[in-house]
Amino acid sequence: MIQRIPGVRGAQAYLYESAEGLAVVDPGYTGSFRAVLRFLAERRLNPKDLEWVILTHHHVDHAGTAFALCQATGARLAVHRDDAPYLRAGRPRERMTFWGMADWLPPALVGYVLTCAGGELRLLEHGEIIAGLTVVHGPGHTPGSIGLWSAAESALFTGDILNNERGVRMPPWSVNHSHKKARLAPHRLSGLRYERAFFGHGPAIVEGADRRIDAFLRRQNPQPGTVPIADQPR
Repeated sequence: MIQRIPGVRGAQAYLYESAEGLAVVDPGYTGSFRAVLRFLAERRLNPKDLEWVILTHHHVDHAGTAFALCQATGARLAVHRDDAPYLRAGRPRERMTFWGMADWLPPALVGYVLTCAGGELRLLEHGEIIAGLTVVHGPGHTPGSIGLWSAAESALFTGDILNNERGVRMPPWSVNHSHKKARLAPHRLSGLRYERAFFGHGPAIVEGADRRIDAFLRRQNPQPGTVPIADQPR
């Protein structure tokens, strides 16, 4: 079961429930954990049953309330290994993009806005499975940007590897850690089969999502060959 969580500020947040566990994907800006808790209560789900908060990447519109949600529920936080340093004190400096401008803010404010999490993290790798979701590492938007694929639900969470705000497209250079890599990252989704796609920004595609995304990728240049999950480097 996949449900979008209303009331979350920033990126779209999702509840993912499977036989392997209950997870929230990308809970949103600082303070949005209250909307997540309200959503769980409305569905008569015990917050203590939430096992995982999974981040597709470290940006504050996806991850800002992650640690607060973990504190409120007892859930564990999971993020790709390459994004974990950005959730800790002494985070690396960003390149001078939209997100990189935050490094010019006063340190105390940066700590509130961008040090989004604390405590122990589960460090994800490409190809591993968490709560029934397979990790697809697609660096570029951030070093540890990932998608999450569910074979059982025939669904893909794209994070910010792709968005669907004005049709399927890649994020603009102004928000990417490496725009060159971000242009290649969506091709790592090639070869996956899924009926539905859920985006961090923009409406979900609920029918024939893989065909629409594959058609978009075929129009892009350059287009590397399909790289199956089992064969991609970890």
